[in-house]
Amino acid sequence: MKHLFTLSFLASLLLIIGSNSVSAQNYGNRYDDLEYRKWRLTLINPIGTNGIAAGKYTAKYSINFLGGYHGALNGFEIGTLYNYNKKYASGFQIAGLVNATGGDLEGINLAGLANYSVDEMSGIQIAGLANISGSNIEGLQASGLFNYAKNDLSGLQGSIGSNIAEGSVEGAQISGLFNLAKSNMSGIQVTGGGNVGLDDMEGLMISGIFNAAKGDASGLFITGGGNIATDDMEGLMISSLFNVSSEYSSGLLITGGLNYSRYQEGLMISAGANITQEMEGMQFGGLLNYATTARGVQIGIINIAKEFEGASYGFFSLYGNGRKNFDVRYSDAGFTDIGITTGTHRVYNMAIFGYNTSFDRNVYRFGVGVGLEKNINDSFRKIESDHLFVNQEFTVLHHFEENWSKNTNLIFSYKYMVGNRFNSGLSLYGGPSYNIQVTRVNPANDYTWYSLWSPEWNGRQYRMWVGFTVGVRFFKQKNLPLLNEYDFDYGWD
Repeated sequence: MKHLFTLSFLASLLLIIGSNSVSAQNYGNRYDDLEYRKWRLTLINPIGTNGIAAGKYTAKYSINFLGGYHGALNGFEIGTLYNYNKKYASGFQIAGLVNATGGDLEGINLAGLANYSVDEMSGIQIAGLANISGSNIEGLQASGLFNYAKNDLSGLQGSIGSNIAEGSVEGAQISGLFNLAKSNMSGIQVTGGGNVGLDDMEGLMISGIFNAAKGDASGLFITGGGNIATDDMEGLMISSLFNVSSEYSSGLLITGGLNYSRYQEGLMISAGANITQEMEGMQFGGLLNYATTARGVQIGIINIAKEFEGASYGFFSLYGNGRKNFDVRYSDAGFTDIGITTGTHRVYNMAIFGYNTSFDRNVYRFGVGVGLEKNINDSFRKIESDHLFVNQEFTVLHHFEENWSKNTNLIFSYKYMVGNRFNSGLSLYGGPSYNIQVTRVNPANDYTWYSLWSPEWNGRQYRMWVGFTVGVRFFKQKNLPLLNEYDFDYGWD
């Protein structure tokens, strides 16, 4: 009974104030044809200073003991449950649950649940659940779940959930789940989930899972998951998993997993694989570089392309228009090697497996080599021949005895060899080599017949000598033009 009496007394007081003590003024278009009152007090409509006509008034100071429905606000408003203004709300609002307006919402709005505007929302809005606008949002918005704009979203938006705009997103958006723009996305987007722009995406996007753009993507993208653009992608993309662009990709892409692009130019770096339909530039892949058509440089354990022009380095470089040779070699100290030679006809890679037939124990070796082939006239101007060639080659070979061992036992060699190609499937070659041995294996000093210099340092033995290599090469080969006639333009201009 005591609480009921208090509420009845308060309601009566508000009605008395509304009818006798508060005067109204009409300012015409200044307040959207609403009448202005400096103060208004409302228990819950229609119990208040403006009674049943509350929708016709705006005020500078508004107190809603439970909640209030009014025409507009031009100042300060506080409500235990909600504040609703039919035309607009401008100023400072605090509500236990919701601040809402049928027009624009601007200023500083604090709500335990949500801030909502049918039209634009601007200024500073902080809500426990969401900030929602039927038009644009700009300024600073923070919410526990999401910020949503039916049109554009700009400024600084922070949310544990997501920032969503059916139009464009620009400025800085930070969310725990994702930032989504149906149109363009630009500026700084940081999220634990993903940044998604269904049209253009540009600027700086940082995501714990992915950045995606249905149209163009440009700028800097950093993600713990992947960068995806179904049209163009350019700039710097860094991902611990993958970068994907289905049509065009340009610039520098770095990933711990996969770079994929239908067409790419620039530099692709991956600890896993680089895959593209067309490539111009450079690919660095920890495991695999793959392209349907490629021009430039490929560096990886395995390089594959249907057509390739340029230089490659890897264990295997398999190209539809490249070489696929089988080499048998003999070198000083009695090593016989088998080489699988791939790459282009100009720059080749060799996977090498060898065995020493002169020892009374088993000594094996394997390694890789990279070489350049030239017409003999490139090195010896007075000799002209289509079938004579020069190979300049660098190899690294790891040696082990009886059983596999990771102990340091390496020979680095530079070889200069002259060869004669008898036909497209057979050639012989040979020449001197300069060799450096680095080993921690004591019996390995008999791998060489002599040494020009044999220092020891930090537990390692070094031996240096001049040796020789002779070999025969089988399968697909071709005569090469002179270097000054060769096209080294890979479209990097």
